[in-house]
Amino acid sequence: MKANDRLMRALQLARDGVAVYPLASNSKVPLKGTRGYKDAATDVETIKGWFEHVPRANLGIRLDQAKLIVVDIDRHGDIDGTETLRKLNQRGKPLPSDTYIEQTPNDGLHYFFKLSVKLDMKRRTGLYPGIDVLTDFVVVAPSVINGSDYRAIEPTNEITTAPQWLIDDLLPNQRMNKAPQHASQIRKTWAGRMLDDLVAGTGEGSRNSYLTSLLGKLLRTGCNGMTAYELLQYANERLQPPLPDKEVNTIFKSIIKRT
Repeated sequence: MKANDRLMRALQLARDGVAVYPLASNSKVPLKGTRGYKDAATDVETIKGWFEHVPRANLGIRLDQAKLIVVDIDRHGDIDGTETLRKLNQRGKPLPSDTYIEQTPNDGLHYFFKLSVKLDMKRRTGLYPGIDVLTDFVVVAPSVINGSDYRAIEPTNEITTAPQWLIDDLLPNQRMNKAPQHASQIRKTWAGRMLDDLVAGTGEGSRNSYLTSLLGKLLRTGCNGMTAYELLQYANERLQPPLPDKEVNTIFKSIIKRT
C-alpha cells in the first residue's frame, strides 16, 4: 500500500463529512503530540499536514460525530464471532451484509452501519461472545499493522442503516444515561463515584496508576475476579492510547495477589 493512498483515503473520508485522525505507522497509537480521535478533523490542510509529517501514518475515523457505529467481529484464537453471528441469525437477529465491511489484520471483520439519529451510546465490549460494538472511533483501511492491512471486503462504499434489533440491544445503556427528574436530589454513592472513575479515563502518563486504583475499587465492591478483569479491560480500551494487554494483565495479577 502506497503512503499516498492513505492521504487520498483520508481526504475522501473528510469530503464525505467523516472526521479522520492520524496514528503512528504500523500502530493503533496516536501520533506523538496528538490526542487520537479527539483531534479528528475534516479540514484538508490539517490532514495534509499530518501525512506530510508522517507519510505512512495509519488512519482512524471518529464515529460518533458521523453517526456511525462498527460491529467488530473477532475471529482469531479460541474466539469466533462469526459463530455468534450464525446463532444471532437463528434467533431472528441477522446482521446485514449489504454494507461496507473491512477485514482487519487479525482476520476479524468490521461491519459499518449508520444511525438514523445521533444516540449517546458507549462502545460495548463483549456485547455478544466475540463481538464488540464500536461507537467512538475505529482504525480503517488502508492502515497496516505488522505487515497486514485493513482492507475493504467489497468495493462498494455504501453504508446501510443499523438493524433495529442491534439498536434495541444497545439502548438499555442509553436509557441508563437518562437521569430521573429528581436526580439532583440523589446523593452520589461510593459505587456511583467508582462508576464515574470507570468511564473518566486519564492521561497517558498516569494510565498504570489509574488502572491500579480502579481495579482496587472494583474488587472492593465484592464482584468476582473475572467481572473486575472485564471492566478493567473496558476502562483500558477507552484510554488514548490503551496500555498493552501484557501490562494490564500484570496490574491485574499484582492486585489479585494482595487480596
